[in-house]
Parts: sequence; structure tokens; C-alpha cells
Amino acid sequence: MESLQGLLLALIIMVFGTTTHLIQAQPDPKDFISLDCGLHPAASPYTEPLTKLTYTSDANFTQGGQSGRVQKSFEEDYKPFTVLRYFPDGIRNCYNLKVILGTKYLIKALFLCGNYDGLRDAPKFDLYLGPNIWTTSKWQDGPVVATTIRVRFPPCGNYSASSGHQSGKTTPIISALELRPLRDDTYNTTSGSLMLFKREFASDNFSPPFIRVNASTPYELPQEVISKAVVNQNVTEKLSFDWYVDDRKDQAFIYLHFAEIQTLRGNDTREFDITWEGDNENFTVSAYLPPKLQLETLYNPYPMKCTFLECTVELVMTKSSTLPPMINAMEAYKIIDFPDAETNPEDVAAVQNVRDTYEISRIDWQGDPCVPQMFKWEGINCSYTNTTIPPRIISLDLSSSGLEGLIASSIQNLTHLQELDLSNNNLSGEVPEFLANMESLLLINLGWNSLAGPIPEALRDREKKGLKLTVQGNPNLCLSGSCNNNNEKVLVPVIASVASVAALVALLVLIFVFRKKTPLAEGTAAATTRELPRKSSIYSRKKRFTYSEVVELTDNFKRVLGEGGFGVVYHGSLNDTEPVAVKVLSESSVQGYKEFKAEVELLLRVHHINLVNLVGYCDEGGHLALIYEYMANGDLKQHLSGESAGSTLKWASRLKIAVEAAQGLEYLHVGCEPPMVHRDVKSTNILLDDRFEAKLADFGLSRSFCVGAETQVATVVAGTPGYLDPEYYQTNWLNEKSDVYSFGIVLMEMITNRSVIELTREKAHIAEWVKILISRGDLEKIVDTNLGGDYDSTTVWKILELAMSCVSHSSSDRPTMSKVVNVLKECLISENSRIKGGQVQDDDSKNSLELNVDFGTQVTPDAR
Repeated sequence: MESLQGLLLALIIMVFGTTTHLIQAQPDPKDFISLDCGLHPAASPYTEPLTKLTYTSDANFTQGGQSGRVQKSFEEDYKPFTVLRYFPDGIRNCYNLKVILGTKYLIKALFLCGNYDGLRDAPKFDLYLGPNIWTTSKWQDGPVVATTIRVRFPPCGNYSASSGHQSGKTTPIISALELRPLRDDTYNTTSGSLMLFKREFASDNFSPPFIRVNASTPYELPQEVISKAVVNQNVTEKLSFDWYVDDRKDQAFIYLHFAEIQTLRGNDTREFDITWEGDNENFTVSAYLPPKLQLETLYNPYPMKCTFLECTVELVMTKSSTLPPMINAMEAYKIIDFPDAETNPEDVAAVQNVRDTYEISRIDWQGDPCVPQMFKWEGINCSYTNTTIPPRIISLDLSSSGLEGLIASSIQNLTHLQELDLSNNNLSGEVPEFLANMESLLLINLGWNSLAGPIPEALRDREKKGLKLTVQGNPNLCLSGSCNNNNEKVLVPVIASVASVAALVALLVLIFVFRKKTPLAEGTAAATTRELPRKSSIYSRKKRFTYSEVVELTDNFKRVLGEGGFGVVYHGSLNDTEPVAVKVLSESSVQGYKEFKAEVELLLRVHHINLVNLVGYCDEGGHLALIYEYMANGDLKQHLSGESAGSTLKWASRLKIAVEAAQGLEYLHVGCEPPMVHRDVKSTNILLDDRFEAKLADFGLSRSFCVGAETQVATVVAGTPGYLDPEYYQTNWLNEKSDVYSFGIVLMEMITNRSVIELTREKAHIAEWVKILISRGDLEKIVDTNLGGDYDSTTVWKILELAMSCVSHSSSDRPTMSKVVNVLKECLISENSRIKGGQVQDDDSKNSLELNVDFGTQVTPDAR
């Protein structure tokens, strides 16, 4: 199934077709929902003359799409559905319909293209019912004809979403949508729902005049259908109906509707056998006699599989019959399963209330917030235990969303919420105490708003128990806990403050008088009037910089160090002495504010000798910049590839760098609270300082994950091709083992000095290529020839084994980063011993490093 980017119909059943002969039960029409999609609200409601159904505009049932009209040459054929709604924007658009718990429904949708856009292209898009894929729209007879889809549903809940997504560059459309309740004793299945495959009934084949059939059965068909019949003119031929399924596993039901509408003469008999030979069992009715002017419906009581994808039902005249078989109508249905559960309804109601409170108008905030999983709402993460358990919302990110007013009280109804980010908005009022009562919350970011007053004591208590609370950037927020607005209590401090100010003024006056009477010593005047350094505004280190300060410390962006996905990196200096690297977001950057914010927040709260230190950042008027400690020797990739000046890194140096990078990654996994996944580990993100100490960099894609029962989180896949964990790519489930995979690829780079993706070799991907050579025992072809054989083969084999275990296809088979660190340290100790045993070292700066294996406590994981 192709992925689609467009229409999401949020309903509980399925789509509508324009037929005047509806084969279904007829409950009270006032319970029907009949939408003429794209119809202007001023033109509805109206009653369709043939079906007598009352149609209304769909304007109140969807928030997306635009109105279109079929070309004039098709209007006569398409009446009354000459308008349609098309959805050019958004990755999903929804129709939301309310249903009654425990009621069975029929849903039908009509898609009339009518060359409305003049392109004569048949649109193709997927349709979803809630979280489940329903079908793909198909225009088999050309780009301008109608497509109808129907499905009958078992009893269901009171909220549902059906969805479609645009495929390629086509735009989803819909012309009409109907939802109606059915009787409980019709169209029953042991499991799943029924989707119409084939339907046949008579037009004018056999239609006696003025015949009325009693249709008072569960299957109350319209008189226009049951007062006519299909019959062969050749009385010796059998009457058969054929249809095809897509898969041999597909199961089907048939519904055969009979009523004898002919007045039989004295010796006439209409008797026939009904047979359907299935793949697993047969459906047979022998010597059947249709009841006179009374509707009767026959169907197979159990689902059946068709033989070789072809389903055939035959009506064969018996030897005692004088008249051929006849049938008024037949329906064939395929069973389709909708196994995935919708989001917990309490979470749905809560997040919809948040949306309405802040008037959030994001195009993708329609329908179900968590499902379908690949189209969940932006800024929301959910827990997905299995398909039958409703997902729960565990993360809500509304940072930089233009929110105003108080913090919405409906947030407290998201009882499984673990992370809440409301930063960089214009929220006002006090920090609500209900946040402290949300037991699942692990992280709250309220920074850079206009909040005021004290922070609730209960929230401070939660902080002491591990809650991460960020509140900086709220100038009127009291952080000390001693705020009090009681006038009586503040009266004494105010008087004391006034007295102190008065005393200070008096003291300054005395000093001024005294200095006027005392002449300055020679040379002192020059000293006191000496001009301060040009960059005095940033003389002292700080975390947040203005854009003018960034311009100043980079000398107007004079020296470029490099360029990446975020933007250009410039050289800068603090105090004219301390070098820094300044990464400035470019307008064309593939990364954006979300990644910028993620990196700032991570680096402000984590500190480790093997993580690049964040000196500060700039977030002012659309200017975004990150200011790091300067890493004088660039990245690992440059030194492996020979891009940097100097000789090749020796094996011992590579091992030391691997240990240090692994320690930084280990700290993120087990030393941070909550733990972090880097998501973009690669050789270009391992930087080297002036002493060739390795530090992990670029945390814009980093994500936190939970510990305990849930050790992974569903995310949109991010990372670098070649380094990206295939399990994460296929499932969207992220955990720390995704970083382990990427680090395994880095180890292979260190050993081989070969590109991660190289189309000209036997296997393009480095892991597959190394695997083949390992199976042949060909170590010499694996190891970088620039090492000149200066390595211990035992150590190299051990690192190769470690790297291969890191890139295991299943994350459960990969080691932890703590295990990786231990193995690397053992190998480095072994290599150090080999070198001290008499091997000659080169004198260049890269390889005369002191390979100290006593790493000490400063590099062990330590939460802050």
C-alpha cells in the first residue's frame, strides 16, 4: 500500500455511493447522516428526489479542504452531486462523526472526479477508518467516473475516524458521505466488518407491473429492487454470479434476496439448488422455492474462502422445476479486520479541549491524535502497547505555538503525560498547582513565557523527587519560594529597603565630597579613564547572547569553520582570548527551531567531559545560534579520510577516541535523567579538541525515553542514512540501542577507513561488506591499509566482534553502551601494553598522545 498525504475521513464507517437502490435495512431516516461534500452551507439542507434522503453541507464535519465542481459536461450525469471537496493541504484531513455506542452502522462514500481540476488525472489515496487502513480509492473506468465504497460495521464506540492520504502528487477528493444505523440482526459476522465486493439486482430484466412485495424482514430492501428479478431467458441454463478476491486468505459472505413476483399457473414450479463451493467448506441449499411476494434472505452462516481467488454462486434448476431460477438481488462482502484501537477517549477529549482553549489551527490536529501512528498529531507522542489497547498520550510539545492566557486546566486530564513543553509562548498567570498532582510527569518546560507569582510548593517537592522543571525566562516568576503579596508582611522589608537606600545615598555623597577635597595621585586619572576592551559586553561568560553580541564575537561572521544541516559554523572568541565555535541557523536549513531548542535544553542540563560544552545560545528575532567550546582538531571523519593535515591516526589513537566517544554516549543513556538517545551518532559528530580528546556533538535530534516498563518511544524517524538503525526505521520505535547500532558503524569506519555507503564494492553498506569478509577470515582486506600492519590482530578481531554485535538486526541482541565501553577499555589497555613493550611511536601530535587508561570518576556516567 502506497503511503498517502491528504484526505483523512474521521468517521466510524464507510463511504457512500450514488445508487437509488440501497440494499439495506431502513431505520428512521432522522438518524442518518447524509453529507453533500463541498456544498455551500447556504444551499443545505435539501431532499434528493429519488432516495428521499435529506443532504446537508459537510462544512461542520471537517476543517480542511476546498470546494470544487465537476466540469459542465458531466453535471447532468452526476446530479445531484456536482460539487466535491478536495484536500490539497496537510498530511491528513478528517471527517468527524458521532455514533452511538453498541450500534451497527453502514457507511458509504461517493467519489466523483468529473475532471474538476482539468487535469484528467484519476486521484489515488488511502482511506482510513480511525486508526485502521480501509481501502485505496480506485478509478478503474477512467478519471471522470464515480467510485463507490461501502462497509458495514459491527457495534462500535462513540468516536471514530476514517482517513485517507494522498498518494504521490494526487489530491484526495470526496463527493458524498453517508452514515446510517443498521438493525442488529442483519449482516452479522463472527469477527471483523463487511466491505461490499459485488452487488447485482434487476433493472428491467423481469418486472411485472404493479407488483408490491412484503419486505417486513430484517433485510428491508427498497420496493424498486425487490419488485424486479433477474432470470435467464434460456430456461436450461443455470444462473451464476462471480466475483474475485485479492488474497486466498480472504473470507466472504453472500446475501441472496428472493421473492417470487410472478403469478404461477397451476402446473408451474420454480425450484432450484443454490451452491457455493468454497475453499474450506460448501454452502448448499437444495430444492429452494422462493416465497410468494414475500422477501426472504439466504446467506452462509460462516465465512467462506473462495477457490483460487474466484467466488462463484450458482442457481441450478431442479429436474422437477418447470421455471428457471430467479433472484431479486445479491450482495457479496469481504471480511475486513480493524484491529487497531483508537486513542483513549479521555485523552482525546483532553487534548481537543487544549486545542480549543488555545484555538490551535494546525492542519494535522484533526481526528484521532495518536492513530494512525504514522500520522499522529505534531507535537504529540503516545504509548503503543499493542493494537488492542488504546494508545495514551505521554508527551505534549506546544513550544513556540503562540499560546496566550492561563495554562489550560484540561492538561491535567492527560493522566499518562510524562513530558509537557509549553516554552516560548506568551502564557500568563501563575503556575498551576495541578501540575504537581500529575503523577506521570517527568519533565515540565515552562520557560520563556510571562508567568508570574510563586512556584507551588508541591511542585518544588516533586522537583526534589526527580521531576525536571524549567522556568527560566519568566521575569515575573518568583524562584525563591519567599514570594508573598500580603501588604502587612512586606511592609517591614519595604521600610528597611527604603532606609538602606537612604543610607547608601548619604554614604555616596560623603565619598563624593571627600574625593573632591583629595587630589588624585599622578597617573591615577589615566588609569580610571582607560578605555575598556572592545568586547566588554561579553566580557563575562553567559548562557544567553543577543544577536549583536554574536555578530561581535564572530567579528561579523568573518571566519567560516564549516557547514552542516543546521547552518554555517563560524569561528569566534570570548574576551579576545577564548576561542568558540558559533553555529548559526540558515534560512534554508533542514533543521529548525525544534532541533535548536532540543539541543539547547539538553546541553544546558547535561555536563560530561566527552560531550561538547555549550557556552551559550542566541534566540532573538528569528536569529538562532549555538555557541560551543572550540574543538581545534575538527571531526573524526576528517582524520580518517585524510582531509586534515598530518599523518594517519594510529590504531591506539583510534581506540582512545572510540573509548571517549562511547563514554559520552553511555552518559546520555544511563547518566541523564531522563535518559537520552542521541539519534545521529556518526564520525562527523565526534569532535577532537587541541589535545585530541574526543567529544560527542550535535544534539539537535536527541530525544528522551522512559525507563522501567516502557523503554522505547514512537517517533518520526530521524538520522543519517547508513548509520540509521534499520529496526528503528521499520518500526518507528526508538530506544538507546538505536545509538548502539550507529556507534557500531562508527567502529567499522575506524577499523576500515572505508565509506559507510560505497556502491562500487561487493556490498554497498559497510556492515554487510565487513560481514562477508569476516566470514572469509580476511582481516587484511578489512583493516585500513594506512595502519601499515601496526596493530594487534587479536585486538582488531575483538573490536570487529563488538562492532558486529552492535549492528545486530534486532536491538535486543545488541550490547548496552556500558558493555561497549568496557570492551573498548580492555582493548585500549592491551594496545597500551603492546606499545610500551617496545613498539616505536611516531612523533606527530596525533600519535604521541598519552594513552592513559585510568579514566577516573570524571568520565563515568553521572546524572545532573
